[in-house]
Amino acid sequence: MRILRAFVGAVASAIILVLALTLQSPLATAQTGCMRMPYFTPFGYANFDFPQRIVAQLNENEIAVEGITPFQAKPGKTGLYLPIGSHTNHVDACMGVYYPGGPKFISKTGNSVSVENIWLRMDGAYGTAKINGVAQGERMVATYNMNEMMPTLMTPHGGGIGPTYWPFRFTPYFAQALNEAAGANLFTAGEVFANLDAVGKFAP
Repeated sequence: MRILRAFVGAVASAIILVLALTLQSPLATAQTGCMRMPYFTPFGYANFDFPQRIVAQLNENEIAVEGITPFQAKPGKTGLYLPIGSHTNHVDACMGVYYPGGPKFISKTGNSVSVENIWLRMDGAYGTAKINGVAQGERMVATYNMNEMMPTLMTPHGGGIGPTYWPFRFTPYFAQALNEAAGANLFTAGEVFANLDAVGKFAP
């Protein structure tokens, strides 16, 4: 039991250290000399579950949800599933925690908004946005409050450990992009877009 507590404590300390480094480091994409570290665990998965209101808006307005590999869309437009681990993810002390792939939303008129190559930083989630397939550069697409996540950071569940409550909120940019694609004012900056429930595992 002492070994388990020590191990969990070490992982938690590493996560906090990495997030603190990303807060203090420059975020330039051409940053050099940054410390690259392996992901926190070798295996795991994450669920990005949409709140009921978001699910209703997606379905009522016929907005399709797709996952850009390795992200996968859940049935009923209820969210996204993402396998995680050191085989696909890594930590960069300047850029944040990296996740390839991302979500793609397609309106009934064919307009699309996607975000991929996602970085989690202290203030929120960033990624390469595309509008109708045209790259818009790196944009901040979600904000979050680290204090909301920290109490559940090392929760044992799903065969591993990780946060169960980490709400992601629309940035003005992302809400506007989705609204313009849909041709309607459906989403509001600051409202919860998805809750992240992540499980880090040390065996498959």
